[in-house]
Amino acid sequence: MDVVMSDGEPQSTSTQKTSSIGSSFGMNPVTECTYGSTFWPQISCFVRSAMQTDMQIERPLHTFSHEELYRSIYWMCWQGFQKRLYADLTSVIEESLNTLEKQLENIQQMELWLEKFKQICVNHARATDILGSVFAYLDKTYIQYALHENLRDILVERFQHLILEKSEMRAIFVFSMILDSPEAFSLDLVVGTVEALYKINPDNIYLNPTLFQNSIKNMTIPCNLDDIRHRHVTLEAKYQLERLKNEGWEPGFSQLKRPSAVIEEDDTQVKSSKRQHHSS
Repeated sequence: MDVVMSDGEPQSTSTQKTSSIGSSFGMNPVTECTYGSTFWPQISCFVRSAMQTDMQIERPLHTFSHEELYRSIYWMCWQGFQKRLYADLTSVIEESLNTLEKQLENIQQMELWLEKFKQICVNHARATDILGSVFAYLDKTYIQYALHENLRDILVERFQHLILEKSEMRAIFVFSMILDSPEAFSLDLVVGTVEALYKINPDNIYLNPTLFQNSIKNMTIPCNLDDIRHRHVTLEAKYQLERLKNEGWEPGFSQLKRPSAVIEEDDTQVKSSKRQHHSS
């Protein structure tokens, strides 16, 4: 049974309970020193691996003992480190998502980008479940009780802000291409991406409501579907307008980039104009 720790509990009673729990877990007291040298490093390694599939190659998630991690987190909370643990946890989550976003940004080829995007979405949906289980005690006794939030919502919000918002225009462009030319894309790739996005947050169907409905079996149709379609149309129009304003630029990127051929052509024209000016 989870126990919510209270600052008003008598010191002697709290100390006795802490000693009893620590003995049953076979753990040493958590201090500033042991937190940084013993407890947090193993937890940090697990969180990074859960968030980034590249790190799972070196150390698969099944090599971590989720039970031992849960006990360590439980013990750290009882020792009064829940606030620091929460801060460090969210910091690693954000750092990992920023790393993944940079990887996405550097991919130019559409299908390769979609493959990486799917990998990130599928893994984040999985990581949300895993981290929610391992950090259940911290979530219930500190994040929910003291902060009035929950870990799942935090993981979803960080994903939406650090991954999806920065890839939004490109996702809309690619999903539109999929509807126009479905034969050009792997069905498993498309369905896997859409299902993961929907699992993370059902509201993500705004990226392309038709594609989501076509790809997800027995999808619950939201009551505000008309509003979602309107949002999609508005964003698609915004993207098209941006594309027109930047004619000759590559579409679908959070930061649009002009093709090198266009830049070289412009440079040639500028140099030619300067030569003509000097000769006259």
